[in-house]
Amino acid sequence: MTWSHDLLAASDHGAAPRIDSHIPVVGRVAVAATAFIVWDTIIHLADEIEYIWQGRHLWTKWCYIFVRHVPYLVQGTILYLTDTVSAGRTFSHAQCRDWIVYEFASVESIIVAVEVVLVVRVYAMYNGSKTIMILMVLRFLLEVSGMVTILIVTVPRMTFADTCDITSMPRVFACYWLFSLSFETLLFALTLVKFLRSAAYHVHRKSLFAVLLRDGVWAYAFIFAAMLSNTLMYQLVHNSLAGVLFFCEISVMSFAGSHVLLNLRRFSRRASTSDVLSSVVDESMIQFTSNIPDPVALGSFGDALCYQ
Repeated sequence: MTWSHDLLAASDHGAAPRIDSHIPVVGRVAVAATAFIVWDTIIHLADEIEYIWQGRHLWTKWCYIFVRHVPYLVQGTILYLTDTVSAGRTFSHAQCRDWIVYEFASVESIIVAVEVVLVVRVYAMYNGSKTIMILMVLRFLLEVSGMVTILIVTVPRMTFADTCDITSMPRVFACYWLFSLSFETLLFALTLVKFLRSAAYHVHRKSLFAVLLRDGVWAYAFIFAAMLSNTLMYQLVHNSLAGVLFFCEISVMSFAGSHVLLNLRRFSRRASTSDVLSSVVDESMIQFTSNIPDPVALGSFGDALCYQ
């Protein structure tokens, strides 16, 4: 998905649309982003088999499969369509609109899946607080409904060249990414609050809390940087380079979401060496209490993560 004023200018002069000179750069970045996530999937395949597949069919397993494997499949289909453009194929306005809808629907589903992982992680940090969960769920529903509304409003008003480069779009489209940015910031703020309240108590230990905190910080930093950069590119750059970070954002979301889940499953497997731990592995509820500092059981974030 790219934005090309060069193509629009060519159309204004009555010339046949031509491929923007920036498109090869966008293509190389897209291939590199896809190659990175495929490479990361391959090198962690052994861990995936050990920590994800060897267990009960928990929701975390299927969430991991979606977050890890769907993104590069989506990227592959988009690259295939882009390659047909390079080969000289042209598309109708309706086909271009369907292409854009497919891209955004795919990205939206990936974002939702990753944010579900991050929401449950924060929920676990707050000992299953119903107040925190209600706050996050309401804000999450606001985000999803807002992003879907933006797409419903803006996609029909987008114009395309016959190579499916976007030649114009409503300015309100920038708000699409801002919904996710604000929600990610909320999750990070909740993580920081919990850290400031509990750091001296938990972080010096090799505890679940430390894992949740560590992953929360780097996952937020990566996702926020990718989303913000992509938003700024679409808002400030008015040629096909505007879409240069689109694939990068997909890869970052996949990387962050899958590794947060994988790290938790790895922690739960290594911690479940005692009979007490083994007896609660793969349970379906998250339960945290802070009465005793040592992690004793695992609740349902991966294998059921629990502090006793």
